Amino acid sequence: MVPDAFSLADPVFLRHILVIMCVVRNLFHVYLCWRQLRLVQWVRELPVEMQDAMTSEEFQVAKIDEGYAVEQKLIAYVFDAIFSCMELYFGILPALWRVIISAYSIVDDLIWQSIAFVGLFTCYMVFRKLPLVFYAKLVLEPFYEISPDKSIPLVGLLCSFALLIVLLQVGLIPLTTIFLFIESHGGRYFVLWIWGFLFLTSLLLLLIVNLYGIGLIGKQTKLPAGSLNDALQDLLPKFKFPTDCVYIFRTFYAYNATAYALGCLCKRQVVILEHLLMNQGRPESELQEDEIGRGLNDDQLVAYIAHELSHWYYQHHRIAFFMVHATLLIYLLIFGLCYRQTVLFEAAGFPSTFYPPIVGYWLVYKYVMPLYLTITNWIIFYFMRKFEFAADKYTCQLGYSSGFISALLKLFSDYRIFPYVDPWFLMWHRVKPASLQRIRNLMQLQTSFVPV
Repeated sequence: MVPDAFSLADPVFLRHILVIMCVVRNLFHVYLCWRQLRLVQWVRELPVEMQDAMTSEEFQVAKIDEGYAVEQKLIAYVFDAIFSCMELYFGILPALWRVIISAYSIVDDLIWQSIAFVGLFTCYMVFRKLPLVFYAKLVLEPFYEISPDKSIPLVGLLCSFALLIVLLQVGLIPLTTIFLFIESHGGRYFVLWIWGFLFLTSLLLLLIVNLYGIGLIGKQTKLPAGSLNDALQDLLPKFKFPTDCVYIFRTFYAYNATAYALGCLCKRQVVILEHLLMNQGRPESELQEDEIGRGLNDDQLVAYIAHELSHWYYQHHRIAFFMVHATLLIYLLIFGLCYRQTVLFEAAGFPSTFYPPIVGYWLVYKYVMPLYLTITNWIIFYFMRKFEFAADKYTCQLGYSSGFISALLKLFSDYRIFPYVDPWFLMWHRVKPASLQRIRNLMQLQTSFVPV
């Protein structure tokens, strides 16, 4: 445990440095969560702008839900720091590799052994979450008095973990095979080939979604004739969208209430998730009691779609796409410099004579890159929130500010969102600004612009 030299070339000293980096990063996020928890405890009343949208009882429920979610996140960082220290100091990763070697000793092929390791590692990562699950179910839920209707039973949650293991292996094993193939044939700059593969794959998926929607997980139908269709006839031509390009997306999965404006090549469309429609666009007889009255009316929905079209007008989704891949490219370049360093594997407990390269993917991500990921997450989240304000501003310029404020308040009421967010917590844990920030900003903009 005592290093021979205070140098990064010494595996013991490097192990201590990696642990410190990981723990400091997690403690930083624990502090951010604590700030939000403190705000939840201090706030007693709704903001003036939202007093008509939520009752005092609903506000208390929102406080409880926010406190439970944030404290669960805080505890997750604590458990992650503990397991991260254990993995390096107790040699858990070499132990997992020895299990694979003993089980697949007749298979003298590093690629097949690496694929088997990924399968075992996914099981380990799922079991790594079990202490958090038990703590949340046995401590946090009784403390916050979470209703059984909002909580999955412990047995059901554990059963879902078995399904999660299968899904992770179905996704990660083919991806691992591709990465290992690229690594073995890509030469010195294989990370550029990996980035190119990820870039082209995500670009292809983005193209498919823009052209054909996401019908694999639901049913997409054209918006029928009616008052909403008539109300959109004035809005869509302002963005050069055809007037018959609006679709309703219905799915078995309970998405958040939202809409998307998609445009690629010659195909442009607006997709409205059914939960954004008033009563999901269904008769009340087909709804559960708590679903009745949820959703936006026609004026609110038109304003909401104007906001989404503003994102399309400013090409925010494309800018975000390239920002993410630029940070990914830098990440992979740093990864390529670090993951073959023998001392990194020695710090994890592997002998200097042999180390499995597949383990390096986790070591670099978890222990080498926390500072980089913390910085890039702040940058990306900052611009994502800036995009929201820009789209809000353009929506106001188009004359839909009143309807959009009403829409935000209605969604705030429907989903009992806690209105306050600590500014530090917001910077690293919220992609969008708080509804209260946006509403206050829109109210200021109303006095500054004349609708176009």
